[in-house]
Amino acid sequence: MIDQNCQNKLKKMAYKFLITGAHGDLGLSVAKILRKNFKDSKIFGTDIIDHGPGDFIFNKIYKVPKASNKFYKKSIIKIIKNKSITIPCTDSEIYFFSKNSSNKKNLILINRNDVIELFKEKVATNIFLKKNFPNFSLKFCYKLDKSIFKKKILFPIFLKKNIGSGNKNYNKINNLKELKKIKLKSDYIIQEYLHDKYDEFTSAVIRINTIKKVLIFKRKIHVLGHTYYAEIIKNKILENKIMSIANKIDLNGCINIQFKKIGNRIIIFDINPRLSSTVLFRDMVGFKDCVWWIKSLLKINKTFKNVKIKKAKLYKSFSESFIK
Repeated sequence: MIDQNCQNKLKKMAYKFLITGAHGDLGLSVAKILRKNFKDSKIFGTDIIDHGPGDFIFNKIYKVPKASNKFYKKSIIKIIKNKSITIPCTDSEIYFFSKNSSNKKNLILINRNDVIELFKEKVATNIFLKKNFPNFSLKFCYKLDKSIFKKKILFPIFLKKNIGSGNKNYNKINNLKELKKIKLKSDYIIQEYLHDKYDEFTSAVIRINTIKKVLIFKRKIHVLGHTYYAEIIKNKILENKIMSIANKIDLNGCINIQFKKIGNRIIIFDINPRLSSTVLFRDMVGFKDCVWWIKSLLKINKTFKNVKIKKAKLYKSFSESFIK
């Protein structure tokens, strides 16, 4: 747990935070954490839409083009001026900042470029796992191009985007006839089908300076893609195995590792080089990876002793707000 004197000092410090993807699940969660842990600070956001739930949390939200738009760079450069730290909360903006964050005056909460590039694509992620942690890898993960018809495919399979998309935009393909009807797209992949009946887990990994911690949730996914139920799983052997991935890449930040347990197999199907949307759940139980990472970047109290994780089951629900 964070030392109380340090916590009081931290609350008095006033920063100007900028969170991208302000109306999204991750952006909202990070904003709520900052409101709780940096009470005298101001929180600004950016998003591609005019209004959303972030309007009730942020001091101000700027509308910006998509990160892929040629005008995005000019727009975001103006906004990040005089901000203490920028926290990208969408995959596309994380990729943008990884290539455009050479100005050391602007602190950006992202991992090193090589970590982001390694886990940017699902195919590359599985190649890394097959080479270094073969017991954790999918049996296959191929790009959706002509070459797939020459490879051994065990149906059914998942069809999903190679980059990003969270737990959305995937389909089950049952046989070769169905696959041949799909238009070949290089930005899509096919991979081993992992049945919904098997438990799914999401794990947060932080490895910064003296902090080396893992928290595992067993979770249930809403049809919209977010985690609506999570419970803490304590398994030291599994935690050590997950931390070995962070050690292998010499992580100096946070990553999210998603996996399923099928019999004795632990199958990692995605590694996100960023904070994940269960970050608020984690903060609530005492695993404050978002705060620890920010404090490390701001060079505030780099030691975190006696961290106690509360045993809990967590639920996420929607709420409504009425404005006259």
